[in-house]
Amino acid sequence: MEKRWCNACGESFEPRPQTPRQLYCAKAECQQSRKRLWQKTKRKTDDDYHENQAQAQSSWRRDHPDYWRRYRESHPEYTAANRQQQKQRNARRSPALHASPIANSDASPQALPVLGIFKLIAIAPATLAGQHEWIVKISLAP
Repeated sequence: MEKRWCNACGESFEPRPQTPRQLYCAKAECQQSRKRLWQKTKRKTDDDYHENQAQAQSSWRRDHPDYWRRYRESHPEYTAANRQQQKQRNARRSPALHASPIANSDASPQALPVLGIFKLIAIAPATLAGQHEWIVKISLAP
């Protein structure tokens, strides 16, 4: 059988006869890379999969609320490196975005917005006469 080049490490390998279109060699790191790419593609193309993954992550975070705090406390080198990288990312952001908070890419749901009638309340600046309120109807644009 012919040799191929691994998409992850770039080394040559002989594909298994049972997997004629094999693109990754059998090394654990390469298989991990293949799986990561599959998951990333699946999340982007399959709304159900994306929602299930988000729900599982949310459940795990709820069951392990102190995980990241404890991890940062026990890995100060990680915390220092992350702070430095965040400063570099902030420096690359446009000045208009500096005031906005940074959120995870999955902070907003990927589903279509909910349709309906909502009450919007301006929370700043509050006036002596009270807060400004608007009743709005949200619908999808054609």
